[in-house]
Amino acid sequence: MQLYKRKGIYQVSFQLGGRQVRRSLKTSSKTIATQRAAKLELELHETQLFGKEPERSFKELMITYLEAKQRTRGYSRLQSGARHLLAFFGNSKLSEISPSSVERYVTLRSERVKDGTIKREAGILSAAFNHVIQKHGWKVTNPCIAADLPSDPKGRVRFLTRPEAARLVQAARRPVMQSGKPLCDFHKSPVLADFIELALNTGCRKQELLGLKWSDVDLSTRLLRLSTTKAGEWQTVPINEEARQVILRRQKRRDEVCPDSPYVFFHEVKRGDVEVGERVQDLKNSFKAACKQAGIEDFRIHDLRHTFASWLVMDGVPLFDVSRLLRHSTIRMTEKYAHLAPDHLHQAVAGRGFSAHFQHTENSLKAVA
Repeated sequence: MQLYKRKGIYQVSFQLGGRQVRRSLKTSSKTIATQRAAKLELELHETQLFGKEPERSFKELMITYLEAKQRTRGYSRLQSGARHLLAFFGNSKLSEISPSSVERYVTLRSERVKDGTIKREAGILSAAFNHVIQKHGWKVTNPCIAADLPSDPKGRVRFLTRPEAARLVQAARRPVMQSGKPLCDFHKSPVLADFIELALNTGCRKQELLGLKWSDVDLSTRLLRLSTTKAGEWQTVPINEEARQVILRRQKRRDEVCPDSPYVFFHEVKRGDVEVGERVQDLKNSFKAACKQAGIEDFRIHDLRHTFASWLVMDGVPLFDVSRLLRHSTIRMTEKYAHLAPDHLHQAVAGRGFSAHFQHTENSLKAVA
């Protein structure tokens, strides 16, 4: 075991199960730190000799889980959820975390966030326990299994009408201040309007489009080849004429501003440490401003994907085809749009009633036979 200080507090580092483990001894006194390290060493010796499970902290659980997931997609969102869990459970020992502890966390968080957020954070907690149980052989129990958690939130379907979409694109292309004067180039996003149009015509997710490279665009086959997908695998998306025109505009703009940029959506002006040609990371603020200017409320960037799907269904495209265009893993994920096609449901039952079997039939008994 090795003792060392970090921000005035003694820490101990040791090997456990073939990996390096670090723990805080929660004291600035060397004498107390030495005593606690000796106790910890004894516990580890008993573990190796008698198979006794060592006492582990919640922080050790989360560090172990986050270290294993740091190269996975969505890691930043995972960190965000973990911060709230760490703030609540802190230095608790895993043996102290029970289903009732998890339910207290749910109660506390419900005062500030919606059920969907709580469900996601509880999912992180459950996944962390499952990870150490399955991958590291920790003899602990997942408290989330028996805890009373919020039910899965209903799928949100918020979409624009075509006139609303036109207003949004117009606001994105010519953003103005509250005074009515145009925004200066530094405070607006010159790529936002093209981004919105491409999203409305392809149904792609935000990161799929922002991560799109010119090497992924094939105008000869009218396909986008996506590498940054939710499924974590390569997928292709067909592009219509409107999407093709957006790509051509982006191509022309690239040639004018930064011919060497590999990204379809790149920074056209230098912003702080961000150079011209680098990938646009987010459009949240400029998108929110465009929605406000267009008079559109309760609308998020991901709702552009919902709009794409909703328009397809209302235009009579079968749900199976919509599912394939959205690249859903199962058609059940697409069924939340089914209510938008009531006319087709009426057509499906037309002529199926009991009396229809006897129409144009002189002998009803013959019809029965």
